[in-house]
Amino acid sequence: MHSGTILPKKHMYIMLISLSVIIFMTSMEMMMRVKDVALFDIWYQNHNEVSREAAFSVYVTGLLSVYFQSIIAPVVFGIHTYFAYVKIRINKLFVFMWTVLLGGGLAMVIVSRQFDSIFYYIIIVFYMILIGTILSLIGVINQSKAQ
Repeated sequence: MHSGTILPKKHMYIMLISLSVIIFMTSMEMMMRVKDVALFDIWYQNHNEVSREAAFSVYVTGLLSVYFQSIIAPVVFGIHTYFAYVKIRINKLFVFMWTVLLGGGLAMVIVSRQFDSIFYYIIIVFYMILIGTILSLIGVINQSKAQ
């Protein structure tokens, strides 16, 4: 019985580097959003029923929630990719599951419409590289089954 294919080292490195760039760029973007007083002032104009200090706490908590939602899929995928290389094997379910989840992460980035942020475009490019690399694993899986 054929349980799966070994994840090629080249693919693993491309995926882990792409994931690290996505996580780093998302972290930098959130750090800049939290530190930008002008963005907070715009947000506070719509939520000025509480004190400024309490509103800032809510603002930071909201941004941290968005940050966590943005990086949870790449972090879990990075851990799963490492274990797929070291211990477990990959199959078409691995490709399908992570293509859908990371496609959802890409859609979430695109829907955020942060056109004035360079991080927005870098994250989109690396999501596309990541999804393309994952989809290229189908050829590796098919090739190993043919042997």
